[in-house]
Order: sequence, then structure tokens, then C-alpha cells
Amino acid sequence: MMHHFRNNALYILFILLTPKCLIAQTDPAFKPVSADIIKLSSKVLDEDRKIYIYTPPIDTLLPGKRYPVLYVLDGDNHFSLMAEYCRYLSRRDVNVMPEMIIVGIPNTNRTRDLTPIHSIIDYDGKPDTSSNSRLKSSGGGNNFLQFIGTELIPYVDAHYKTQPFKIFAGHSFGGITTINCLLTQPDMFGAYIAISPSFWWDKGYLLSLADEKLKNDRVVNKMIFYSDADEGMSEPSFHTNLLKFDSIITKRKIAGLDHKYAYYPEDSHMTEPIKAYYDALRFIFRQWDLPQTDPELLNAAVVKQHYQQLSQRYGYSVTPPEANMNNMAMYLITQYGALDNAISLLEMNTQNYPASATAFSQLGDAYLKKGDRSKAVICYKKALALNPGLQDVKAKLARASESQ
Repeated sequence: MMHHFRNNALYILFILLTPKCLIAQTDPAFKPVSADIIKLSSKVLDEDRKIYIYTPPIDTLLPGKRYPVLYVLDGDNHFSLMAEYCRYLSRRDVNVMPEMIIVGIPNTNRTRDLTPIHSIIDYDGKPDTSSNSRLKSSGGGNNFLQFIGTELIPYVDAHYKTQPFKIFAGHSFGGITTINCLLTQPDMFGAYIAISPSFWWDKGYLLSLADEKLKNDRVVNKMIFYSDADEGMSEPSFHTNLLKFDSIITKRKIAGLDHKYAYYPEDSHMTEPIKAYYDALRFIFRQWDLPQTDPELLNAAVVKQHYQQLSQRYGYSVTPPEANMNNMAMYLITQYGALDNAISLLEMNTQNYPASATAFSQLGDAYLKKGDRSKAVICYKKALALNPGLQDVKAKLARASESQ
């Protein structure tokens, strides 16, 4: 529910007064996450790459609707987690972030693709010269970013209905990959998530690069969430490095970089993503929902201003969800002196969703409550033109017409 209904008494009143057809929207049928699994032939990497892509259900009222995109590394492990988080948090009865397309990138050679430069220095600071060292293939991170920027993102944009706002998320080696992208190609994504980034790589190479690159004139309108946990034997280095990175960002006071650091001492390196990815999404979209507003002040102008601010922040046009506006209007109708505010929200809904019979039917109900039967009749007729099978609207139209 919107935060306007946090008050328990008002929430109960809202539930009692809301039509069952609207309440049903808060209890959707369970459907497992399904994904397109594609094979992308990469010239940059000289290999075929498997990619997972989740898309939100088609919006029948807005069939051309487009979505921001979240790209998550270690796709075999974290794709389903991120898809479920995004699917739940964007539900109409939760509504704290937008619906998103989720792109999961599984690994073929993780050390090669997710390290920024070649190094044979292991975590303990010693060279690994063994014949089977996993570090031999390291250093392909920038090439991998080229694959994402010149092949994967263009493919997704060409085959799916995407918005320009994109998030890049990774854990451990994936964490230093997202930070490397922010430092070297900041405009590729709008927001970055780095969970327990392996800053120890090549004796702190990325910390030195961050100290060099993170400046006010290089980062504009970006967000980054970064975190660490109880890393076991690696704890001192991981935690110290994250504090160093946070210090660089905090002391620079970079106006164009919205940032948050989180520490999870009760979690391990491998359990941390469960909490951290959730917190990262809540940070990136913390302003998504409407703030609490007095019913006498809550009208279409207030809502439009809020969504204009979201559109500016995320770089694409964000439209107020129809069901949420309907639910809010239902609540306002029950509040003394707020009927005109409810009507303004419902009028806005008919403008945003001109193919919605529900929007016009609800507006007709509000006009009827105000005593404006002529406008109610117009709305009911419009609703029936969109959906002739609405028997309850036919009955309302008949009653409203008889009374004119």
C-alpha cells in the first residue's frame, strides 16, 4: 500500500471501503520467475555467451510500456534473486521501485572477465606462479566492459522495451567490475552496486584508481551502493579497503554521486548479497513512493510534481500507476473535504490511461458522489465504449441518466 495508509485505523477503513476488484490486485496469483535464455555471439570476447533476461508482464493498458534495466553479474547465482526482489518491490501494493527488465550474465571465465588488470598477486600479496594458477587469465575486465557496452546493451535495447536508466550490479570480483566501470566508463550506467568488492586485487589497484578518478567534474547524476560483511580470514583487508573507498567518496563530496556504504558484520561473504542487494535497490529507489501527505493537500498537482522529480532523477518519463491512483482516490473520497482532490487524481488517470474502462468508471463514481450527473454519464459511456461488457457500469449509467 502507499505510505498514506500506514496509520492502522485508516488502513482498515480503506480495506473495508475498497471494491473487491481493487483489493484483488494486492493479492496476485503466484507465478515462478521465467526468463528468456539467449545465446549472444560476441566478437569482442570471441565466444558465445549465455544471457538470462526477465521481463515484467505485459501491461495491457500500456502495451508500449518501457522499463529500466538491471544488469547483474554472476548470473547463475544472483539472477533469480534480483528478479524476485524487483518483481516483489514493484508490485502495485508495494510500489517502492519500478518494474524492471533483469539481465543476468553467467560466467565462462570469471577471473578473466571480472578483474580490471592482469595480476598474479594473490590475496595474501604473494605471486601465484603455479602451473594451474587461476590468475593466469586475469585482466580482461576492460574487454568485458566493452562486450557489455558495445554488444550486450545494444542487443537488449534492440530486442526489449527498455528505458535509458540502467543499473550494474556485482559481488566480489563482480563488485570490482562495477566499480571499474564507474571509474572508467561512468556514463554506461546510471547506478552501480558493489557487494564486497575485492579491492585487494593487485595490491589495491582500484583504490588508487578511485583516488585518481573520483572528482566532481567526472561523475554526474550517478548512484553507487557498496558494502562488505564478515569476510572470515579476509575480514581485515576487505573491511579496511571498503572504509578507504568510502573515505575517498565522502571526503571529495562529489555533488554528482549519490552514495551509500553498508556493513553487515553478522553476515558472511556469501550470505551478504541476500541483504545487500535488497538494501541497494531500496537505496537507489528510496524516493520512488509518494511521501506522506495530508488528504486535504493530496491532489493531482502534488502527484505530478513528485513523478516529474522521479522522471528527472532517473532520466525517463515516469507515469503514476493507475491502480495506486485509483486506490488513493478511493481513500480521499472517504475524507472530509477531499472529494475534489480525489476527482483530480481520477481525471489524471483518464489522461494517463485513456484505454482504461476502470479509470473512467471510477471517475464517474466520483462525479456522481459530487452530484455532477452529466459528467458521470459521460464517464460511464466512455467506460462502456472501452469495455461494453461491464454490467455494473451499465446499471450505474441507467440510474444516472434517469435522474438527469
